[in-house]
Amino acid sequence: MSNGPVAELPRFRLRWLLDEAPERPAWIDDDEWVPSGDRKLYSEAKQGLYAWLNALDSKGPVLLPAYVPGGVAWAVLAAGFDIRYYPVSSDLSLPVKDVSSTIREHDPAAVLFIHYFGFVSEGFDELVTITRRHGAAIIEDCARGLFGRDRDGRLLGSVGDLAIFSLHKTLPMPNGGLSVSKTGPLPDASEVHREWRTLPRLAVLLFAHSLGINTKSKPHIRRPSDREPNEVSPECLLSAPGPLSKRALSHCRPSSIQSAREGRYRALRALLLEEPHLTLLTPPVYDGAAPFGVAALAANSTHRERYLHNLRELGLPCEVLTWPFVYRHNQEKRFLGAETLRSRLLVFPLHQQLDSRDIGEIAATLRSRT
Repeated sequence: MSNGPVAELPRFRLRWLLDEAPERPAWIDDDEWVPSGDRKLYSEAKQGLYAWLNALDSKGPVLLPAYVPGGVAWAVLAAGFDIRYYPVSSDLSLPVKDVSSTIREHDPAAVLFIHYFGFVSEGFDELVTITRRHGAAIIEDCARGLFGRDRDGRLLGSVGDLAIFSLHKTLPMPNGGLSVSKTGPLPDASEVHREWRTLPRLAVLLFAHSLGINTKSKPHIRRPSDREPNEVSPECLLSAPGPLSKRALSHCRPSSIQSAREGRYRALRALLLEEPHLTLLTPPVYDGAAPFGVAALAANSTHRERYLHNLRELGLPCEVLTWPFVYRHNQEKRFLGAETLRSRLLVFPLHQQLDSRDIGEIAATLRSRT
């Protein structure tokens, strides 16, 4: 059994505050772990996307998948581009024929592809060829895929013109995004993100965890109704990760993180194959993968809410990503695959600090409380 509530994301360690101010860790500039190009650290991944698009001298809209975080959409809009959407199948694959048709129809300046939960979608390579043929730039959103490779051994983010990684989703840091540009230098951050105010909250969470106290309230799944462009503005300043996040970066060992994520994923996915009310979407793991977690479809939205509630009640990790449209949302119902993902997708995060005993407990909870 778990010794206490389990964090869905890796935890910052308070003892790291005793470290001296760290330099930029060597792994950020190591081609073995990060795609080559101009590598810049920002406090959020969407800042790198905004900065790169802001310098892109191309006309036409930016194509986004219909299942996409709102922050990505607002960053595109803030950089002055219109948005069009292409379909994503309910199994997270890319329908090549339909996506190709969308590219031909809109003649985009750029096409953004998401490597959902650390895996490259089926059809990606073919669509890269088609996108290049139409003269559009390629953006790889690897938010949850740091240190991961595809089945051909390529680092995620090594194919496109821009790759973005959301570091705080995979590393034990309060803030952080990494952007890699192959088309030219990215701008430096103009300020440092203020992180010291997060210390009291971190201390409370760590103290609660040590006592086995679950600090999460009972979940209620809803789609945000606020559709105002409050995520990114054209006047936003690019900020660098603060001192807490920089200390965390210096403690990251890519090989250990990749290996741990791969092993935990393999173990949980094998257990979840026995769960009759879940359809697994993320594939069997392979050498070099660094999965964020196992993604699955619940039989229906009611089952999903029940799974989420049961796991959160025990302090076990489970995540729901509704990702509603924040722009041109009158088109939302047209994309049935994305609608299925919004209403039925569950993600079971598996990070490198997760106790291996919790993996069995997650599977046991799903089986016993269906």
